[in-house]
Amino acid sequence: MGPRDLGALTLAAASLLTPLAVPVQSASAAAITSESQSPSKGTVDTETPAAREFRAGVQAQLRGDMAQAQARYEAALKIDPKYIPALIGMAGVAQTKGDTAQVERYLQQAEQANPKAPEVHVAWGRYYLKRNQANNAEKSFLRAKELAPTSVPPLLELGDLYLRSGRTKEGLDAYRAAVKLNPNNAFAQYGLGAAAAAAGERSEALAALTKAAELSPKDPGPHRAIGRLQLEAGNLDAALAAFDAGLARQPQFVPLLLDKAEVLERQNRVNDAFVQFTAAEKLAPKSAEVQVRMADAYQRSKRWNEAEAAYLRAIALEPKSPMAYNNLAWMTVERKGDSKKAVEWARKATELAPRSGPLYDTLGWAQRSAGDLSGAQASLKKAIELEPKAAAYHYHLGLVQRDLKDTPAARRSFERALELNPKLPDAEEARRLLKEMPAG
Repeated sequence: MGPRDLGALTLAAASLLTPLAVPVQSASAAAITSESQSPSKGTVDTETPAAREFRAGVQAQLRGDMAQAQARYEAALKIDPKYIPALIGMAGVAQTKGDTAQVERYLQQAEQANPKAPEVHVAWGRYYLKRNQANNAEKSFLRAKELAPTSVPPLLELGDLYLRSGRTKEGLDAYRAAVKLNPNNAFAQYGLGAAAAAAGERSEALAALTKAAELSPKDPGPHRAIGRLQLEAGNLDAALAAFDAGLARQPQFVPLLLDKAEVLERQNRVNDAFVQFTAAEKLAPKSAEVQVRMADAYQRSKRWNEAEAAYLRAIALEPKSPMAYNNLAWMTVERKGDSKKAVEWARKATELAPRSGPLYDTLGWAQRSAGDLSGAQASLKKAIELEPKAAAYHYHLGLVQRDLKDTPAARRSFERALELNPKLPDAEEARRLLKEMPAG
């Protein structure tokens, strides 16, 4: 068994939850802004002085220059104290400072200026999301949609919220509605790709992502998502072509370098894969993700010492990375290393991500290796509680129960594993063990 994948969504859907790579904030961006109010270049000559200051503030905020953004927003408010885009802009600046009271004050002022302005309710929704108040965020986005039924941004926000919350069908409906309103909105097409991928609608996802790539010609993100979909389907040549198309747009985009390395490795071009990993590491020497992806590749090549060193570098760079702890623990068990350390690392992973079934599966496997069968049984039952339909967990639990001489329970676990997935990798072994067990 190789490194563990902790994603609850498909690889493609998970990668799509990252906003587009172009330096423009998407509807799913966490920061509160009102960039959608910024005039286009064609209207600069007719914009008001307040709008001109606001536009300069947005540009500064997108550059990360919060001091200049604040100065420009304040200048806009001196011209017009009730100018809603600038009030929302000030809320965004306050949010970057972590000043909750100021965020709420500016949003309240904006709402008082015009209670029916949909952009105000969108801004409230983004603020609530940042505060992990999903229910309030949904109410705000729905209110914005009610006030502006033909506006795309509220639908994008709702789609993103639903998709991240596991409400895939509602997310798909929201993005479909957004695309229907404006088929040429790159963010709507990108979001539709994400939702369709999560829903298993692969053809629709690929079509939407292809359109998003056309609409955002400098952004590598859609090509990366297309590549992830193709990779997940086992279409390695198509995946490589998509990743290369993305890299043609942005040659130093680290996630694409890592994805390309993964394809090359799966094509048994291991040396070429490590060329990509090395390039990614040079570009992002402090990235824990780069180290984990390299470590996983080393592990698959049975280069154990290099894998362990890379996992430990990832942990040093990001001590709260559950993937690094988990995969290091799994590898240690597989290579019959120090089982005590494996348990320690696996337990740390579950502490960092207590709602992840694969992590408890790893912990149970490590505990079995260390001889703690009772602990292993408890951990594997926890994994099954979190993901009841994961056949591998039931199979692993059956092995532990067999070790505990609990034949009836082991039989039930093996049978459940085969019921869930008759073709799981250990299916033949499970059937063999069942035949060896006494009847009853």
